[in-house]
Amino acid sequence: MNHAPAPDAFAIFGVPRALDIDAQELEQRYLQLSRECHPDHHQTDDAGDSVAVLQRAAEVNDAWNVLRDRWKRARALLEVEQPGVLEANKKLDPMFLADALELAEDVEAAEGARAAALTAKMRAAVDDDFAATASAVASGDYAAAARCIHQAHYHRKALADLEAKP
Repeated sequence: MNHAPAPDAFAIFGVPRALDIDAQELEQRYLQLSRECHPDHHQTDDAGDSVAVLQRAAEVNDAWNVLRDRWKRARALLEVEQPGVLEANKKLDPMFLADALELAEDVEAAEGARAAALTAKMRAAVDDDFAATASAVASGDYAAAARCIHQAHYHRKALADLEAKP
């Protein structure tokens, strides 16, 4: 089953394809694009134009949802630069997966000070994962970046589970 490639969020926003995008500039661009395709500015358009404006607004909102999240932005960047790279690099090292299983067990059992320490460790791990992803992207090794993103999923899940604990 072939899927159409996702729209290029970077092109929609007119920003460079990069992981490091200034959040304030990105938000300003979003507000500008949102105003440009807001239905109130197109009340005199015919029905066909109105549909196009609504489609453009949806496209801008979808791109905003991708670009404002660093992990979604990283995934989008990889897919734009090398389509299929994420799917082709899903298989992770068995030792990493064993460690991830152990981590999930640690998260489940963590309470109090242990949970707080593990939360801090997972925040650092997620930041390290993103730095490794950025380094791989910078060197043009999109396969390694894709593996970093897949591995980060486990650390991000552990962090979310820890942060959800009472």
